[in-house]
Formats: sequence, C-alpha cells, structure tokens
Amino acid sequence: MRVFYSILKHVEIVFQNMYGQLLLLVSAIFSFTFEEKVAFTIVFLSLLGDLFWGIAASFVLKNFVLSSAIRDTLVKIGIYSFALSGIAMIETILHDGVSYGLLAACAIAAACEQWSISANMLIVKPNMPFLKIFRLQLRGEIENKMGKNFSAFFKENDNEPK
Repeated sequence: MRVFYSILKHVEIVFQNMYGQLLLLVSAIFSFTFEEKVAFTIVFLSLLGDLFWGIAASFVLKNFVLSSAIRDTLVKIGIYSFALSGIAMIETILHDGVSYGLLAACAIAAACEQWSISANMLIVKPNMPFLKIFRLQLRGEIENKMGKNFSAFFKENDNEPK
C-alpha cells in the first residue's frame, strides 16, 4: 500500500509543479508520437532508471536499501502493468484505433517516475546544471528520500570544490 500511495502522491505533485508539468509534456510528446508499445517501453525504462538512480542515491547517503529498492520496483511494475493493461483493455473494447487514454496514462506514469529519478540524481550529483534549477520544487521528494534536512545536505555539497 505504501508504494501505491507514493505513486498517487507523485501524480499529484506532477500536476502541481512547473517542473512536473514539464516532465509530463516531454513524456506526452514521446508517448503520443509513437505507438503504444513505445509508450509502455518508456514507462518500463523510467522504472529501471528510478531503480538505478535510487541505488546510486542510497550509496551516497550510505544506506543499504538494495532489497527494498528492488521490491518497491517490482511492486511498481505490477501496479503500472495492471493499471495500463486495464486501460488498454477498456479502450480496445470501446473502440478500434489509437488509444489516447492509454498514451496519456503512460505519459503520466513516466513523468511520475522521472520526478523520482530527478530527485535521486540531485542527491547523487547536487550540482547537476539543469536539475539544480528545480532543486526547490524537488525539495519534498529529496527530503523524503534522505530522511534529513534538505538545506544542510546541499550546503555541505555546494562548498565542495568542483
């Protein structure tokens, strides 16, 4: 249930923030440009990217969360697969042709995972140029992942020589 609520929270955040809407726009462009298989692949690659960057962030934070990260990723794959295949079946029953609802759902799912990837990337490399602009919008996600104060972590890393 924790992972399901986390996904719903990410959906809410993606629609509320400018950076989330930017991720959604990019995901929608890729989802609507190609066919449904590509949209599913984008979601799956986003999940794998979240796993990779989550493991990298856990090493930076000196946490051992490999088993829980893999478990959470498998649960996310199950939730997304169930939801997206359900939407695909409903759209197949209702009409033939392009499944716009499925493509939109894939874009939202990919944007949610890319939000999480962005927070993990900032934990691993705090001075990443593009993501540094959106640091304040990712604040809640970063604090949730780190379990400590956002400002202290970035003050430590901003003073490091480049």
